[in-house]
Amino acid sequence: MIYLDNAATTKADQDVIDSFVKVNQSLYFNPNSPHQAGLQAEQVLKQAKEEIDSVLNLNHLYHIVFTSGATESNNMALKGIAYRKRETANEIITSVLEHPSVLEVMRYLEEKQGFKLKYVDVKSDGKIDTEHLKSLMSDKVGLVTCMYVNNIMGQIQPIQDIVNILKDYPRAHLHVDAVQALGKVSMNLNGVDSLSLSGHKFNGLKGQGLLIIKNIQTIEPVVHGGGQEYGLRSGTVNLPMAVSMVKSIKLTMGRLDEASRKLIKMNQSVRTFLEEFRGVYINSPKDSAPQIINVSFPGVKGEVLVNAFSKHGVMISTTSACSSKRGKLNEVLLAMGVPDARIEASIRISMGVHTTEEDIQRFKEVFEQVYEEVKELLK
Repeated sequence: MIYLDNAATTKADQDVIDSFVKVNQSLYFNPNSPHQAGLQAEQVLKQAKEEIDSVLNLNHLYHIVFTSGATESNNMALKGIAYRKRETANEIITSVLEHPSVLEVMRYLEEKQGFKLKYVDVKSDGKIDTEHLKSLMSDKVGLVTCMYVNNIMGQIQPIQDIVNILKDYPRAHLHVDAVQALGKVSMNLNGVDSLSLSGHKFNGLKGQGLLIIKNIQTIEPVVHGGGQEYGLRSGTVNLPMAVSMVKSIKLTMGRLDEASRKLIKMNQSVRTFLEEFRGVYINSPKDSAPQIINVSFPGVKGEVLVNAFSKHGVMISTTSACSSKRGKLNEVLLAMGVPDARIEASIRISMGVHTTEEDIQRFKEVFEQVYEEVKELLK
């Protein structure tokens, strides 16, 4: 099997699995228990957060909350911040580029909670229009959310430009979904107020995530109970998940430069190859993150292409795994002005640290076979 759906999930590193098993066996104690074993577990949890702070260069400016993944992190941050600011700044700014775990929260806050939602325009290259963002800003804006790297097309969003715009609006909290960024691009978090991560996107385990937030006083808890994790996420902390999450982050950041060079090389190789085929369009801009390439075969449904590749042992995707079965045109490509026929015919190729040159060569061979099967249908 050739696995090229790494934007959906990645293969867990063996060291991450081993650390999870080891802590389950030897440190199964509750970090909130007052006895010696509980205090030992609490110390390990504290150390895990210190290591994340160090590896991600957070400079002790943020609180680190372990969650079950980015969907929970996004929900906790966006709802919690909005609720806290409801009386003073009830306007929210987002874009249609966001992942469903952000967009559906935005729509809920607008439709069910009475917040005023504004959408910033998207330029033809798939990046948000910062000039339009400036025009939307006011003292009534309490929350702005923008993903770091788009999960469908791979565009790297201008986070620092957004930070600079928000400097004139102290009430506005900037939340960043960085799920597709860690380990793929160099991140600059200066000025970001909160950040969400998901371990399974960078060779960690499913069910582990992080909410990294600068000021916990700006967020209303949406889960209540025993007060764990600064009162933001009550419930017994999953220490094995936390420790293995640290392991995956350390491994990922330790090989960032090497992985980036490798992904850039493979991305260029695939792009050069695809450009030779008539009727095939590369939708991802050239300056996108290197792990994702979105491609269209106008005239052939994306689902048909995914099935065709799958029969040859190559796993690719149409859109986000969280929205690929909904049967509607992708909002990201629509916002970029991509024609409907190309959107319906789009597929996503996403590589990772375990992708090899041999995998790419096999993909090219299968691509040629699939192209021969469908080329009479291409518009």
